[in-house]
Amino acid sequence: MRKFGLTSYLNAQSGVAAIEFAFILPVMLLLYFGMMDLTTLVVNNRKVTTVASAVADLTAQNRTTVLKPQVEDYMQVANLILNPMPDDGVTVKVYGYRNSGGAPSLIWQTTNGSGPGCSGTPSTSGYSDLMTAGNDLVVAQACMTYEPFIATFLGKDILGATFFNVEQAVVVRPRSTLVLTCQTSSGGATCS
Repeated sequence: MRKFGLTSYLNAQSGVAAIEFAFILPVMLLLYFGMMDLTTLVVNNRKVTTVASAVADLTAQNRTTVLKPQVEDYMQVANLILNPMPDDGVTVKVYGYRNSGGAPSLIWQTTNGSGPGCSGTPSTSGYSDLMTAGNDLVVAQACMTYEPFIATFLGKDILGATFFNVEQAVVVRPRSTLVLTCQTSSGGATCS
């Protein structure tokens, strides 16, 4: 029985190996870079979810009032979570909702003001079910833009876009109080 190895492959004279290699190489490269981009997209999605969860949880731990500088400090968590990725590509927004007349209404909001714009204020559907005890809700929304490496080769025509928005919103109840208000400073105006 004849053994086929790397040397016999490189010494092949018939040309079949070169033709097979020419057909298989683009597919293998597409698979490799596609899996690399898919893995990076999943990792970025998990990081954005962790950022939103951490900011919402830290904000919800305050009693009755949270100051805007405190929330901005909580948003710095994104630096640590996203490391080594730069945090300037991430937007973090925090919203405070209160049950007024049976429907949740936006009372306050604040943002870190950097990175891409999120798709808008998170939908309030289902929030009424979480406010049965008359409590407020804290919603943290984090979003970023991911540009896949493979988009530089395939472009917009095949992928449909050259970047993807990765976005996540996390809803929590305040821990120590029913009502949580954000103020610009101690005794100052409500965050807007």
